[in-house]
Amino acid sequence: MRNLFLKAKMSLGVGEPMTDQIWDKFLPVKYQTLSPYQWTPISVVVSTWEYLREEKVSSVVDLGSGVGKFCLNLARVSEHQFPILGIEDRKELFQIADSLREKWNFKKVKFEHGNFLKEFPYGYSHYYCFNPLYETMKASHSIDGSKDKSAILFIQNLQLLKNHFLNCKIGTKIITYHGFGGSTLPGFKVLLKKELEFGEWMVWERV
Repeated sequence: MRNLFLKAKMSLGVGEPMTDQIWDKFLPVKYQTLSPYQWTPISVVVSTWEYLREEKVSSVVDLGSGVGKFCLNLARVSEHQFPILGIEDRKELFQIADSLREKWNFKKVKFEHGNFLKEFPYGYSHYYCFNPLYETMKASHSIDGSKDKSAILFIQNLQLLKNHFLNCKIGTKIITYHGFGGSTLPGFKVLLKKELEFGEWMVWERV
C-alpha cells in the first residue's frame, strides 16, 4: 500500500489550489465513492483554518483521521505553522494517509495507527472531530463492515469520549463537524456554532 501511493505522480504543495474532486484522485476508487460522507470537505478545512489563524495553536489532533484529508490540507493551508496528529484505527486508511504525508514530505504532520478511545492523546491545544463515533451506529455510507454496530456500543463509546474530553486541561478547544456523537459536552462551553454548506461546525472550550 505504501509503495503504491509513493509511486503516484500527483503532487500537493502550499498555495496550490485544492478541491474535493482533486483530492479524490489521490485515493483508491473504493474510497473516492465515500468522499461526500466520510472525509472532511475542503471548504470545512478552510473554515477551520480561518478560525485557527486567530488562535494560539500549539498542536491539533484529528480523532479518526481516515485517509488524512483534514490533517494534510490543514497543514497545507496553514503553511505548516503547528504540529498536526491524525489517529486512525483502520490500518489501510492509516497507510494511505501516511503514504501521502511521506510523499509530500509534510514534516509537521504525523499519523498514528491506534484507537483514541483506548489511548487518548492528551495534551493537545485543539482537537478535531468529524463525528468519529459514526461507524458504531447502524447508519448508511459506512466505510466497511469491520466494526460492530449497536446502540449500546455507541452509548458506551460516547461516554468514554466525553470522559476523555472532561480530563483535558482547562482552555482545551474541541472543533466538531457534524458533531462528536452527542449533543451535550459536560465541562465545556460553546464558543462558536455555524451552519456551513455541508453541515454544522462548532467550537467548544474546556472550562
